Amino acid sequence: MLKKFMEKGDLKLCQEFIWNNTAKLPGPAQWVTKNRWRAKDSFTKIWWFSKTARPKADNRKVLKPYSKAMEKLLKRQMYNAGKRSSGHKISAESFLNRNKGSIPSNVLKNDEFYYKNIPGVIELSNTITTKYAIYCKKKGLKIHDARMPMHLAGFFIDFLTSPGDKVLDPFAGSNTTGYVSSCKKRKWVSIELDKEYIEGSKGWFKNIK
Repeated sequence: MLKKFMEKGDLKLCQEFIWNNTAKLPGPAQWVTKNRWRAKDSFTKIWWFSKTARPKADNRKVLKPYSKAMEKLLKRQMYNAGKRSSGHKISAESFLNRNKGSIPSNVLKNDEFYYKNIPGVIELSNTITTKYAIYCKKKGLKIHDARMPMHLAGFFIDFLTSPGDKVLDPFAGSNTTGYVSSCKKRKWVSIELDKEYIEGSKGWFKNIK
């Protein structure tokens, strides 16, 4: 399926990401919670495709704070240098420069620190309480049950676009992508078939000019 999708769109697979969603419900329930034949699956795969093998991207825009261990290393200015069993040779200065943060991995968690400042976020998981959910409840509108977590949309918007760029979501649902794009000063186009979901998505933009 993935290969056919790539061939049909003449796309390149740039990288595979994993979203470790610890709040994901056990499934299939019969196998996990009843028969107990399987462990809980908390991973969701995210594929980054592009028309070119060298698309616009900059991981310096999604740097994370250094870990406590790295902070100690930078303060100590000493590192266990030398040749590794992999064949890599690590010099004594390789990890001693203080940059603006560490490069994130392709495993994304619910507690990513750099999206806690997105307006409307109370906690980072796909069970968050948001302006959108509150608005839908007040208006008696159905709430989309597979909402895009804001930190996921935010990560890729930061990583792959710049302010003023246009972001497209062809399956918008609750339109989390459009809202986060607005917060990050991007233009956006969202497409959604269900008119009630469109009506509910207005809650994101309540009291926003």
